[in-house]
Amino acid sequence: MTARTMLVLAAGIAAVSAPTIATATMVYVAPPAKGSSTSWVMLANDDGSNAVKVVAGTAASISPDGSRVAYQVWNPKQDNPTSNVRDLASGSTAVLTGTCQPGVLPWSPDSTLLACATETANAKGFVTGNGLGLAQIPASLEGVSSIPVGNYIPAPGNAVAYGVAFSPDSTQIAFSLMKFGSRAAAGTLYVAPVANATARTAVLARAAAPVWSTSGIAAMQSTNVTVTFNGARTPMVHTQIWTISPDLSSKKQLTHYKASGLMAGPGPVAWSPSGNMVFGFIGGEDHMGMATFRVPGGAMTTLLSSGSGSLQTAVAVSADGKRLLYTAGSEDTPAAIKTTSLTGRGTRTLVPRALTVSVTPSWNG
Repeated sequence: MTARTMLVLAAGIAAVSAPTIATATMVYVAPPAKGSSTSWVMLANDDGSNAVKVVAGTAASISPDGSRVAYQVWNPKQDNPTSNVRDLASGSTAVLTGTCQPGVLPWSPDSTLLACATETANAKGFVTGNGLGLAQIPASLEGVSSIPVGNYIPAPGNAVAYGVAFSPDSTQIAFSLMKFGSRAAAGTLYVAPVANATARTAVLARAAAPVWSTSGIAAMQSTNVTVTFNGARTPMVHTQIWTISPDLSSKKQLTHYKASGLMAGPGPVAWSPSGNMVFGFIGGEDHMGMATFRVPGGAMTTLLSSGSGSLQTAVAVSADGKRLLYTAGSEDTPAAIKTTSLTGRGTRTLVPRALTVSVTPSWNG
């Protein structure tokens, strides 16, 4: 993909314009201004500059081809938000008819599918199970008012929303399947054809949070442990990263992180373009840092560590593989959108306050 920013020439000098309305590489959600309750989906250049308002909403994700954005809108009378898809060129917007839980909706690499976590509830409103829904996004949204969310795995099928991942060719999907109410990431990671959920294949036990590229799948495997915290024995989950070969025929533990106390261990976020590195997080109960993990071998380089109450959350790797996009903040405040080099130096703030950020594979800020 080529960069989606637009260059214009004026008086013989190149200048970066506002992003084209037809395509973009970055969307983020700006928090409500003082005295307002409305958050805005913003369209921006690779470096966060020249941001423009697109629509009121939250939890925005941009399609890999940069032409559309999925987002959610909260209604005080609803238990779950309304999920929508908007075409950036025409402004046409369609509502996803189905119950998608709150959160950023992941796109398939070919920009034709959206995945969402679904749920069931009993008569008293208590959640009783989770499922996985898929929405087929038509080539044109002109005249399309609604798009159904199909019950790929009907709730309470217990497809857990610890992340899903589509194969690079968009024909398969990886997801974790576990009994509702089980401890975190305690299910089995499966891969299934998009066309048939029941034709699934188990690829890794006690695993979730898959990240899929041409280099294979990286996923987080968990182990239930009991640790001593403030003098009391406390249940905790420690994790390691595993990699699965592109043909799904082999798997290998990548990291051997020695977690202690409430430190949870690493989880994957993205592969480097060359496939020689997995970018991920390290953290604990209320703090999170970022690291790289060499493939093979798993050698870890900490990019940014964090103290208690601080969250450094990796989002994506630049198309040239030189920078990591991340958000930095706390549980209670909007985060800053930042980049850092792979040495952990050269950190730069792109947007000082945001709720979420999403970029295309061609992002190179």
